[in-house]
Parts: sequence; C-alpha cells; structure tokens
Amino acid sequence: MSLWDDLKKKATDANPELAAKAAQALSKAKDLVAEAGQKAAPVLKEASEKAAAYASEKTPILKAQALKAIDDAKVRRAELKERAKHDKAARDEMIRTMYDISLSAEDPNFIDEPFNHYDRQLCFFVVSGQVLDSQKRNQTHLSASHSHSSGGGYMINGYGSVGGSSSSMHVSSHNIQEHEFWVHLADGKEACFQFADSNVRIREGQHISMLFARPSDSQTGTMVALYNHNAEANYSICSAAEINQRFNLYTVEPGLFNRTEVTTTRSRLLQELERRLGQLAKYSALHGNVAVQGQLIEGNAQP
Repeated sequence: MSLWDDLKKKATDANPELAAKAAQALSKAKDLVAEAGQKAAPVLKEASEKAAAYASEKTPILKAQALKAIDDAKVRRAELKERAKHDKAARDEMIRTMYDISLSAEDPNFIDEPFNHYDRQLCFFVVSGQVLDSQKRNQTHLSASHSHSSGGGYMINGYGSVGGSSSSMHVSSHNIQEHEFWVHLADGKEACFQFADSNVRIREGQHISMLFARPSDSQTGTMVALYNHNAEANYSICSAAEINQRFNLYTVEPGLFNRTEVTTTRSRLLQELERRLGQLAKYSALHGNVAVQGQLIEGNAQP
C-alpha cells in the first residue's frame, strides 16, 4: 500500500462521514469539468473556424503587400539607375544596393523576388511533388582528335628532298551518370526530369521541391537545386558559377586595365548568387511541402 493510500484509509477510519463528502465533492468536480468541456467545444470550434477564415481572408492581402514591396523596390532601382547616368554617387548607391531584397525566405512570397545584376534579372519558381520512380545510369561519351604533320624539305631547279608525313588519331572516353526520375505533381500530372548528377539522392515515395531559374524575358527554366523533404536535404544541381555562365549574367574577361574591376564584380556576383541559392533552399524547405499537399508554389510567371 502506498503512503497516499495509507493516509486516505486513516482519514476514512477517523471520519467516515467527512471522507464520503470529500469523495462526493470530487466526483461532482469531475462532472463539472466534463460539462464545461462539452460547453466549450462549440465555442472553440467556432473560434477555430473564424481564425481559419480570417487567415484565408488575410492571405491575399499579405501577398498584395509583398508584391507591392517588390514593385516599390523595382521603382526605386529604376529611379536610381536613371540618376546614375549623371551622378557618380547615385551609381555607387545603385551598385551597393543592387542585390538587396525586400522579403525574407520565411515569407511565402519570397519566390517572387528576382535576382538583379545591373540590367539582367533572374527569376525563380518551385515545382513540388512525389517521386514515382528514380533511376541512375552510366552513359559513355566518346571523343576523338586527329593530328597530321608533314616533313620539311627543299627543291632547287628540280632537285632536292622532301621529308615524310605522319598522322595520328586519339580516342578517349568518359562516363557520365545520368539521373532520370518521374514526379507526381501537385496538379495531378506526372512529369519526367533528367540531369547529369550523381550526388542527388531521392527514392520512390519521397516528397521533393525542384528549384528552377529563368531569365525575366523567358518562360523556360533550368533546374538549379532540389530539396528532399523526407531527408531534409538540399542538393545543388548548378553552382553559382554555372548559373552565371548559363544565363550570361556577367561573363566579361579581365583585361590589362580592368582586371581588378572585373574580378571584384564577378566575385561579388557569385557570392550574392550563392547567398540567394541558400535563401531559396530555406524557402523550399519551409514552403515546398505546402505545394506537395496541393498548392503549387511558383513565381509570377509559369514555367
């Protein structure tokens, strides 16, 4: 017998009437709690429904506010760019704030925030879904090179000598692992994706979010990253340097007199682009799973 049971027995033996009243009061208190819970249930349900309705009503407002912040930033950049034509201080300010953003990765509308580099603009969108099938296979690619050389010689008045000639061919091969997978998208369609990358790890049944980049004047995007929600892992498909080359953001080669300027500009671009990719990875982790559950998350333009 526990100490508590022993104390209850002693109290009952000492005053049975008082113990009975205490038990009756305890039982009544339990009934009151149950009754209060039953009465509170409809109130809590109503409050929950009102909160959901309020959130539903507020979502378009928040999106409109986010898009307005992006548009306002675009206007400020345009004004600064115009002033920069005649004002060195304005140009310095334009360069300094070129990569500034208005939203954070926690904001569901962050995907609408473009990446700006002078006159070039890169947009992003995310496509999410469930992996249906994933396969990797090795492809062998052959390349060949041919060289030909002829010997020297001389001819004088029809007499002389000519050296021999030779030719050679070199054949080389290298293996590329191609990754192909099918995804059931949030809109119910199935799509096949493919890229050459051996590091991405996904399997059937897992939920993924694929990040695409596209120029502002194009509707076609290139996959640059993939987030596996089940594994909580982000995979880079294209590095910042590869994205720069693919979309020709800044491919100026340094010369004798502009080496420092070109190198500094390129380094800053790659650093800021890498930072944006990190922010977009966080965005995919936070909001990509919503798309899997039925709402496709994309930027302003469709892929």
